[in-house]
Amino acid sequence: MKNNNLKRSFIYSGKSLKIFAAGVMLSTALWGFDTEASAESRGLTVVHHVYAGEEYVGVVTDPDDLTAWAEKKEEELEEEVSGDVKHNLKLIPEHVFNPQTTDQQLVDQAKEAAAFVTDAYEVKLGDESVAYVENEKAAQEAIRQLKLTAVSEKELDRFEKEDLSEELEPGDSRITDIELKGIGEQNETQVEPDQLSDPKEAVEKLLAGTTSTVDHEVAEGETKEDILEQYDMDEETFDELNPDAGELSEGVMVRASEKIPGVEVQVKKESRVKETIDFEEEVKEDSGMFKGESRVEQEGQEGEKVYTELITEVNGEQTAASTENEEVTKEVKNHIVLEGTKEIPSKGTGSLQWPADGGYISSHQGPRWGDHHKGIDIASPDSLTISNVDNGVVVSAGFEGDYGNKVVVDHNNGMRTIYAHLSEIHVEPGQTVGKGESLGLMGTTGFSTGIHLHFEVYVNGELKNPMDYLDY
Repeated sequence: MKNNNLKRSFIYSGKSLKIFAAGVMLSTALWGFDTEASAESRGLTVVHHVYAGEEYVGVVTDPDDLTAWAEKKEEELEEEVSGDVKHNLKLIPEHVFNPQTTDQQLVDQAKEAAAFVTDAYEVKLGDESVAYVENEKAAQEAIRQLKLTAVSEKELDRFEKEDLSEELEPGDSRITDIELKGIGEQNETQVEPDQLSDPKEAVEKLLAGTTSTVDHEVAEGETKEDILEQYDMDEETFDELNPDAGELSEGVMVRASEKIPGVEVQVKKESRVKETIDFEEEVKEDSGMFKGESRVEQEGQEGEKVYTELITEVNGEQTAASTENEEVTKEVKNHIVLEGTKEIPSKGTGSLQWPADGGYISSHQGPRWGDHHKGIDIASPDSLTISNVDNGVVVSAGFEGDYGNKVVVDHNNGMRTIYAHLSEIHVEPGQTVGKGESLGLMGTTGFSTGIHLHFEVYVNGELKNPMDYLDY
């Protein structure tokens, strides 16, 4: 504050401000006035007209108390907001005869009418301001924290630094876009210090949404209930906005509270995915094999593919997904099994194959232990599988006295063969069995001194020596 014989004014000593509000610094202005001494010699007194913004408060003769209070208030508020604060009081001096003032009362009124503002950045939802932060840096931090409600700090840092033209490796993912839907421009402005929010509070307000008051013209036949439903507004709010509204009719203008949804943080992500391709079971017919026979032509082998998965999330919830750039990196091989379709002949060829998997004859046909041994015994095979010696039909398959588990095959050419002492039977009566097909497993059921196969041959009902017919 400067004080001399010409004028009295407030001089703001802080940093320069970019003012976009209506307030101006407390100041005085004299237009062609003489010095106070010259004015007083003619019987004039200097008084000061006080304005709070555009509001006229009154006249004081000594503004010192008011100027001191304004400066002190500015300093206190500057400490609170860590920035410049300005008031909207101004003084306009005038030379008058016989001034009539009540300084103290007028100063108190000026204090009540005074407003203090500080530089700020407004944060908007659309065109509606929902928060004010202290500077551009704080506004930028609010935007960053808004993004962090949907992505991690690590993801955001990578997104801000990474060259998205670089290809992803399988198993890697990244953010490709972050869009804040609904947010408006952040502009420089001035507000009262107590209106300032920190970035975290600004984010909460941006996500919560706000309301805007709009003019609504009543349409033909439209009721109050229709308007409440259209704007999702309760009746109490409508009545507060329209205290003088009477009967609604076409063309009447009313005020409505329109809800503005909070910011949607839309995040787009891409991932390079490696995925196993399962093989399929494939069965092919083979006319060269008998029915019931099968073999694996090709072992199944899983394949691999890679593709890019694109995901869109809004406020952390997935809303869309798609894939692109699929590439097979390892071909899949199906598991292929051949199954025979050739009919198994029920009539034998007359040439008998060896019924065991290797082994030797442990007992021939003929006298044994005071009795007659009807067949031959085969022991010590390479495996326990017992094979049908020639095409035929199973006559019987089951347990029978000293034979134990026994299978009888009729070869439909006058010949029958018997297989005894089996531990397992793999065929059923009436079943057509091909030459070499498994009848069961060698065992020691019935009257047996150990694991072996007892084998008999009959031709036209007459017992024969198996060695006369077997290919051995």
